[in-house]
Amino acid sequence: MADKDKQDAIRIAVVGHANTGKTSLMRTLLRDTRFGVVSNHPGTTRHVEGGALVVGEQAVISLFDTPGLEDSIALLESLESFFPGERVDGIERLRHLLDRADEFPGFQQEAKVIRQLLQSDLLFYLIDCREPVLGKYRDELTILSYAARPVIPVLNFVAAAGARPDLWREQLARLGLHATVEFDTVVFSFEGEKRLYQKIQSLLGERYEQVQELIDDRLQQLEQVWQAAARSSAELLVDVAAYRIEAGEEAAELKAQTLVMQKKVRKAEAACSKMLLQLFGFSGSDLEAGQLPVKGGRWQMDLFDSRNLAQFGIKAGSAAMKGAAAGASLDVLSGGLSLGMGTALGAAAGVLWSGGRRFGKDIAVRLRGHQQVCVDEPTLQILWFRQQQLLTALLDRGHAAVQPLQLKQGSAALPGKWQRWLGRCRNNAQWSSIGPGYRLPDPLREKTVAEIAGVIRSSTR
Repeated sequence: MADKDKQDAIRIAVVGHANTGKTSLMRTLLRDTRFGVVSNHPGTTRHVEGGALVVGEQAVISLFDTPGLEDSIALLESLESFFPGERVDGIERLRHLLDRADEFPGFQQEAKVIRQLLQSDLLFYLIDCREPVLGKYRDELTILSYAARPVIPVLNFVAAAGARPDLWREQLARLGLHATVEFDTVVFSFEGEKRLYQKIQSLLGERYEQVQELIDDRLQQLEQVWQAAARSSAELLVDVAAYRIEAGEEAAELKAQTLVMQKKVRKAEAACSKMLLQLFGFSGSDLEAGQLPVKGGRWQMDLFDSRNLAQFGIKAGSAAMKGAAAGASLDVLSGGLSLGMGTALGAAAGVLWSGGRRFGKDIAVRLRGHQQVCVDEPTLQILWFRQQQLLTALLDRGHAAVQPLQLKQGSAALPGKWQRWLGRCRNNAQWSSIGPGYRLPDPLREKTVAEIAGVIRSSTR
């Protein structure tokens, strides 16, 4: 845009009745869970607070969160009582109240809102569409009309039980407000955010290119975050699937190496989960509770907890044998899942010799009196499902959400190339960055990571 540097940011006041989600909208658009205070108690926002939507170093939109209009009925009566018998427009009535604000101590909060209205280019009017259409809302809209600014009604909580967006649209249309947008600040949708910006374009035509640049930048940011998150999850899967370390015949050494493996895998998953949270602008506190909670980047149900199998509908026996046949765990399978250590060792030993032709190096290790410690396939499946669930939940989570993420129970289909990926990783222990023999990635590893990341992206759309 040639004259971009000459255009100031579009000033938008976020207004509405108390507890309609004004601060929540600010958090979602700013991608900032720490902006303001979100509470179920009315009148939480007591002052005008601002934030900017930036492209590069240029502020495109300046947003201003305002206190709730707590007594619109009395405020409108006072405004209409000014200049009796005179033909005075709404702006003059608003300015008259501001000039004599000390005479109206009961309207201190409303005066802050009015002052911001008159300093703005456009207004977002937040509506909790679970609420019935009451007279106080019509009075608020009348007050806003006095400011002679374009108004975009934003229907919030449209995904909640009891929402009535159609009724609100009808009533707003009767008042001549047709630029209505459904935008849930808790259940995020980029398309909803995009429609909000497009309404600005339609009402402020001279700022069309300025807003379009913001839309394009936001879409690019989302794609970059999504791509980086999918790659992080794919790297985790490869690192864990390829992990392998030798252990001697002694039970104590085997147990010690198994514990080392579990510790490294837990740490890797926690680091990946923390990375995903950071990429989407969340913190560990956003996942403190739920059916499969994550706290501080760490899942509260341990990856090696046998209850995970039922949680995801995974059958350990069949999955373990498939994993072994793919070169998975020739000696140590579960390391503490539903199979006991002795059962796991016995099952693995049973497939050791049947897979001998294909896995000669691993058999050679066995003949030297050593065993291979790695992660079994059921655990890898759990890891796959948990990463998918977390990424899907983050894509759909608005920054105004105050309830922890609830991640679903149940199984999901594994990708068609699962066994191929698993076989590659099992045969290349040097691919694991958490393993002892890690070397710089080779082309096949990069290809595998890219394939897994692509499937993750397509399955979380």
